[in-house]
Formats: sequence, structure tokens, C-alpha cells
Amino acid sequence: MVIAKEWFTIQEAAEYLCVSRRTIYKLTQEGRLPAFRIGRERHRRFRKEDLDKVPRLGEDTKNLGALLTLTATADPVLAELWDNEKDAAYDWV
Repeated sequence: MVIAKEWFTIQEAAEYLCVSRRTIYKLTQEGRLPAFRIGRERHRRFRKEDLDKVPRLGEDTKNLGALLTLTATADPVLAELWDNEKDAAYDWV
């Protein structure tokens, strides 16, 4: 029996949506993706049902252009710039 994953870390959410971690932070800051703080260290977690509500690439939506420009799959060069060890300290908000 396979149990479906209900809670995702920032990295898992980014992989699930095929976007960068920075896009996940941006969606959270804009209020488009609810995040929950858990544990003593207050790490962010995301519910699968909330992730499923975020527009996916290829869906017809008026905000697709804005989302598309922020995705790692749309621009691999930006993905490399965003997700590197040198700037990793800035990824933790």
C-alpha cells in the first residue's frame, strides 16, 4: 500500500511544481501559496492540496506569463543562478 504524501518541504514543493525554491518563496509572500510553520525551528511546510491549486505550466490562466518567467524549467540559466551554493544563504528566509 502506498501512502500519499500530504506535507512538503520547500524543496519538495519546488520539485512537485517544477519551479525553483525562490518561486515557492515568492508565491508564499504574495499570499498565493499558504505555508505552515512547524516545529521548534519553525520550518515551512506546504499541504499537497494547496500545491495542487497553484497553476501549472500549460494551464490556461491569466497569470501564467508571470509564473512562467519564474520557473526553473522555463529558463535553465536562471535556475543555475538561483540554485547555487554561493547564494544558498539567501534561500533561507
